[in-house]
Amino acid sequence: MNDDELLARLKSADPALTGIAPPPDIDRLVEDTLNTDTALQSATTAAGIATAGWGRRRLFGLAAAGLLVVGGGVAGGIMANSGNGNGHSATAKSAAPTGALRLTAEGGSGKCMPPGVDTLGKYPTLFLGTAISVEGSTATFRVDQWFKGGDAETVVLTSDTRIPETLTYTEGGHYIVGAKDGFVPMCAAIEASPKDIAEFRQAFGK
Repeated sequence: MNDDELLARLKSADPALTGIAPPPDIDRLVEDTLNTDTALQSATTAAGIATAGWGRRRLFGLAAAGLLVVGGGVAGGIMANSGNGNGHSATAKSAAPTGALRLTAEGGSGKCMPPGVDTLGKYPTLFLGTAISVEGSTATFRVDQWFKGGDAETVVLTSDTRIPETLTYTEGGHYIVGAKDGFVPMCAAIEASPKDIAEFRQAFGK
């Protein structure tokens, strides 16, 4: 049997090429399609998808909540341990040294002439100090020399924030400060120059 004979036999056996092939039953196919219950399958499929999605959303939500809790705990721990970022809390940094003299500066709206020895010498408390810390309205001084009325090594001076200050303090600056009854009156402090320091030392025999 050659190729042509084999091809002829295969064609003769193909029902689609002969009149014996049954015609498609269109009516039956349409009826089967209309009667097939696809609602249950669609609902099940949809429910499966929704359930899976909810599961993923739930897992994602739980994971996010966990991260927030952990992150909040870490942040709280960092804040509690580091305070203002230098390893000390703001309260600890602002705390006055033990034995420091505390004074309150009274402000005023007027301008003062720089007071000299005669003016400041009238106050029962008088010292020469270097500002070692200035935080807001509080200045901390290392006492370089007591002229009158004290022996503390440190003075903490808090300004009266209700009234504008007439003198501001900068770290590293030298100041001569007079006080009475725990208050530094207006015009009772100066930023001391080397000449001022020499005059006060000479006046008080220091």
